[in-house]
Amino acid sequence: MKSLIKKILKENIESNNNYQKVIDNFKNLLPDIYHENLDEVFSNIKTFIEEEGFNIKVLNNCQLPFRGVRTRDFIIICSPQNYNSLAELVYIIFHEIRHEIQMGRLEQINPLSGDLDDFEELYTLYWDMEMDAHKYGLEWVDKIGKMINLPEKYYKLSPMVTKYPSMGHMVRNQIVQINKTINDLKQRGYDYNDISDLPNIKILLDRLENLF
Repeated sequence: MKSLIKKILKENIESNNNYQKVIDNFKNLLPDIYHENLDEVFSNIKTFIEEEGFNIKVLNNCQLPFRGVRTRDFIIICSPQNYNSLAELVYIIFHEIRHEIQMGRLEQINPLSGDLDDFEELYTLYWDMEMDAHKYGLEWVDKIGKMINLPEKYYKLSPMVTKYPSMGHMVRNQIVQINKTINDLKQRGYDYNDISDLPNIKILLDRLENLF
C-alpha cells in the first residue's frame, strides 16, 4: 500500500511541472503506441539538462517577440505549451542551451552585454552565434526525431525555424532597438550587464516558473 501511495504521489508531482504538462499536451495528440517511447526520450532529455546544470525557466503566457532567451542567470523558454510541435520544443530548448554553452564553457563574448560600442561588430558577433545555435538546435531535432520515430505530421518544424537563416535583416532591426535601449540606460546612469537588465525583461522575472 505504501509503495502504491508513493507512486501516485510521485506521478501527481511530476504531472504538475511545466515540462510534463507540455509533454502530456503533445501526447494527447499522438496515438498511444508512441507514448512510452516519448516519455523515455524526454525523461532522458530532462536528465541531460539537470546533469549539465542548465537552469531553465518558463515564462507562461508571455507576449515577447521571441521563443527563448539566454540570460546570465538562466535560460528562459517562452510559452512552451503553445508550440506547434515537439520538434519546435526540442529546437528552442537546445538553441538556447547552445547560447549557454557559448558564453559559459566556450567563454565567448556576450554581444548584448553592453560592452561593444561598434554596432556592426556587435551584430556580426550576435548573428554568428545565432547561426551556430540554429545549427545545434537542428542537430538535436534530428537526433531526437530518430529516437522518437514519429510520423512527420507529428514532428516537424515551422517555417519560422527552417527559414531563420534568411531572416537576418529582421533580427538586425530588433538588435538595433535593443542596442538603443542599452545605450539609453547606460547614458542615464543605470547598471546594465545583461539582457535581463532591460526594463521589458526585468518586469517579467518574478513571473518565471521552473521548467521541471
